[in-house]
Amino acid sequence: MSENIFKKINELLEKGETFAIVTIVRTEGSTPRKAGAKMIVMPDGGTFGTIGGDCVEAGAVAEALEALKEGKPKTFTVALKEEELGGIGMKCGGMVEVYIEVINPAPRLLIIGGGNIGTQLAKLGHDVGFAVTVVDPAAKKENFPEYVEVVPEPVEKGIKMTSITPQTYIVIATGHKYDEDALKAAINTNAAYIGMVGSKRKAAVTLKKLIEEGMPEEKVKMVHTPVGLDIGAETPEEIAISIMAEIIKERRKPNASGNSLKISI
Repeated sequence: MSENIFKKINELLEKGETFAIVTIVRTEGSTPRKAGAKMIVMPDGGTFGTIGGDCVEAGAVAEALEALKEGKPKTFTVALKEEELGGIGMKCGGMVEVYIEVINPAPRLLIIGGGNIGTQLAKLGHDVGFAVTVVDPAAKKENFPEYVEVVPEPVEKGIKMTSITPQTYIVIATGHKYDEDALKAAINTNAAYIGMVGSKRKAAVTLKKLIEEGMPEEKVKMVHTPVGLDIGAETPEEIAISIMAEIIKERRKPNASGNSLKISI
């Protein structure tokens, strides 16, 4: 069972999923499971594994969901006694202490376009804790810091080569050279955010064209454009700051998940 738990944990990490690991860290007396027993709890309440007993697990799931909501680990104890004795309605007579760890994979910043804005955004993204990937057929590894993964491929191919999860934030900054190709490849992924650099008029024209070509309007309206918070940014450095600020704002929203609407077509 422990092998299956760790295999599942690795699968969830590869997918970029957020989840909680519930572990029995101490027991006293008679208990269904001993210290070391683990269970995974997903944000929707789904579970994998067991720490023994419906009453114990029901309480653990409730506590895990609270920990996921707060983004903080927590410890709690459960008395396995009759309710009239201050327990949870079990006859074991023992006690379990449970530790809940929240696993929130590191976010990834996927930048389509290695120009001036993309270069500045890559540096800033790394500084605030994002793993950074740049996709651009003209990009050269030596032009970027070592911490940046560079994919020098056509954008559609490059995006498919990159693992995109619910923790991925995509910024399209191609100077309009590959905007349509990038959007077509990115828009059907499960990325948390898709933003496109460009004027409001240019963006509207591009997105309207995609709708006319058959792209579902609800998908197109998930794109953030004009990208970034309105701080009057002009230089590549300032634009990168405005974009990163918007990404952080989206990421820190309570119960944030999926893409957000920010466009009028």
